Amino acid sequence: MLTLNQMIGQIEEALNINSDDSNLSERYIIDLINQSRAFHLRNELNKFRTADDTVIQNLPCVELAVSDATLVPGLTLPTECRLLRSINRLPDTIELHHTDGIVSVGSVQFLEIPFSHVDFKRIPYINYSRFTKNVVYSFLLDGYLFLYSVGNNKYSLMETVMVRGIFEDPTAAAEFCNLDGSPCFNYDSPYPIASWMFETLVKPQVLQQVSIKLSSSQDNENNANDDIGKGARQPAQPE
Repeated sequence: MLTLNQMIGQIEEALNINSDDSNLSERYIIDLINQSRAFHLRNELNKFRTADDTVIQNLPCVELAVSDATLVPGLTLPTECRLLRSINRLPDTIELHHTDGIVSVGSVQFLEIPFSHVDFKRIPYINYSRFTKNVVYSFLLDGYLFLYSVGNNKYSLMETVMVRGIFEDPTAAAEFCNLDGSPCFNYDSPYPIASWMFETLVKPQVLQQVSIKLSSSQDNENNANDDIGKGARQPAQPE
């Protein structure tokens, strides 16, 4: 897997772009890479194909706090139940036809059974039964992660959970930390996409868009555009 720095370097090298070029920011290239990745992943995963591990990011220390049940429309909690919510919003996930982009939510211990991640609209209709009483449900609402169970109170003691997801902007994971305190993402981390997809789909699309922008900038410098309102001298108006 390539890093973000390597991807940026390949694109700049292919177009012979100087890193000091004032007409093209690094953030612009990153945005194009993220947008192209999201577009192609959405097309692939909406065909009900299984997400490869290369496109999934781990947030192993998502902090939780007790929340007010009134934040969830239609949810009425028994007195003894508690609702947990992530302290911070999660990065935006890639929106798919059949899922919100969250692959799993569970304990930081990989071998433990993950929670049941569902659409929040299902939560008010989950009834207490001997089959569901110990199930812990997770769901997204307004960008926050919530945890809820109709009969299991042990989950309410949790302070952190691990979230595995397919995020729209992989760099947003830098706002979260690994178990050792390091950021979950930096420009030298493996970028969550298979190398073949970058080479055959993402890179050509980004190169095309960057080329258009650079060509447009050169046209502007050569005055091939309308200079009205940009400091050019205007012809005198008849009185």
